[in-house]
Amino acid sequence: MKRNSLTTALLAGLAGVAGLASTAQALNLNPDGLGSVLIYPYFTVNKSNQTLISVVNTQNEVKAVKVRFLEGRNSREVLDFNLYLSPYDVWVAAIFAPSATSAATLITPDNSCTVPKIPTAGVAFKTAGFSGAFDDNGGTTVARTREGHIEMIEMGTVFGDYADAATHDDGVPDDCQFLVDSWSSGGGWTQTDGADEVSLPTGGLYGAGTIVDVPNGTLHAYNADAIEGFYRFEGDPARLHSDPGSTFPSLADATDDDVYSTSYVFGTLGSLVVSRWDSTLATPDSVSSVYMHDAIFNEFVTDPALGAASEWVVTFPTKRFYVDVTTDAAVARPFTEAFRDDAAPAGKSCELIALTLWDREELTLSGFDEPIFSPPDPTNPNDLTLCYEAQVLTFNQEAAVTAGASKIFGSTYARNVNAAAGVNGTVNVANGHARVDFTATSTTGSANFRVAHRYTSDDGDVYQGLPVTGFWSANYVNANAAPGKLANYSGSYRHRASRDVADNNLSAN
Repeated sequence: MKRNSLTTALLAGLAGVAGLASTAQALNLNPDGLGSVLIYPYFTVNKSNQTLISVVNTQNEVKAVKVRFLEGRNSREVLDFNLYLSPYDVWVAAIFAPSATSAATLITPDNSCTVPKIPTAGVAFKTAGFSGAFDDNGGTTVARTREGHIEMIEMGTVFGDYADAATHDDGVPDDCQFLVDSWSSGGGWTQTDGADEVSLPTGGLYGAGTIVDVPNGTLHAYNADAIEGFYRFEGDPARLHSDPGSTFPSLADATDDDVYSTSYVFGTLGSLVVSRWDSTLATPDSVSSVYMHDAIFNEFVTDPALGAASEWVVTFPTKRFYVDVTTDAAVARPFTEAFRDDAAPAGKSCELIALTLWDREELTLSGFDEPIFSPPDPTNPNDLTLCYEAQVLTFNQEAAVTAGASKIFGSTYARNVNAAAGVNGTVNVANGHARVDFTATSTTGSANFRVAHRYTSDDGDVYQGLPVTGFWSANYVNANAAPGKLANYSGSYRHRASRDVADNNLSAN
């Protein structure tokens, strides 16, 4: 960092006094939930689930938002479109599947303008992003559309005639067709590359996701992550506003001045770390930095007496930018394995982790055989890996996961932790808490992932771990409920996490 220790101390002090208000001038993950980019860690339509989503505009201006759905294996796009939010507007939609084997489908009862317009019957998610010329060795069927995660990126604020068209009058936008025509041949936005009457993003968005299993009476809700300060390039205020048929903008387009993107995170003991990243590269390093954690923590409950099941959603929201390549040599840190590598395991990008479990009485699993994911990798039975971009970590669900789908979310990307089978079956841990460590060391090779799972900012700050988000969901079944009554109870809890960041201004690393 090109500043002295006194400046660092002053910034940290100001941040302590003013909360995160002082970070509005740099990209940060806002704990208050408002931002210009929203990340929804998971959606699923497996196992009779459907996922409901909402986004809220808290400001008195029209917002242009890129809405993007990404499949869970390699985060290839399955549906993108533009959403135009009226002042103080809320947009809602549902992701469902017409059958157990069909593609996921998006449907909305909302009047807010989208381009293209979403048909009344909904629009099915597409396989074009991972089939044909874009085949990435991860499978080409509609099964890949059925679980993943969601991005929403504010592309700018809209004014003039375009804003008038998107603004609601008695609950209905004035003229959504005008916006469709503006992106059609000869339209105003087509002729100006989206720049006409569009200014910089101003944030103020928040969102939520709700995974509902109607037949079983369960509901798992979470808040979307909110990134603020994503785009502040005054020289080209309409640059992000793109054709709805374009995959631009992405998380790789964060910038302050078209050269650098600055991120703010709080490190050990609340110290403020300000890092600069080259925004001309094709990787979203500044966004990754605010998600970088050396470990995540959460609980699990699988007590048979409660009919309990637990699943952790573990999502790497920027992973595709680093691993969607053909050779390991082409992978960018902090990741290590290419997804499209023709060698086994093709169609995966597996990262080594370490797992520690405790029961509720502070005891680790010292009486257990080494805990491993099931089914184990026959070549490296002691190396624990997570191989996808949006996946589920299950606890004590060996039979369900081996059969192909987790109990709660029906995830086909589930990895099971078998904590209920001790040495000779004499010790069982049904409930407790766990730590997933992203700076593990391989037990079968020389690779030290504390070195591999790290990257360094342009000004020398060293971040350990991987960029990760997600939550724990638990479900309970009351076997003693009255006959004919639903007796499922559910809840979701965001992962807690730790950071390991060496501030170059304060450390010699």
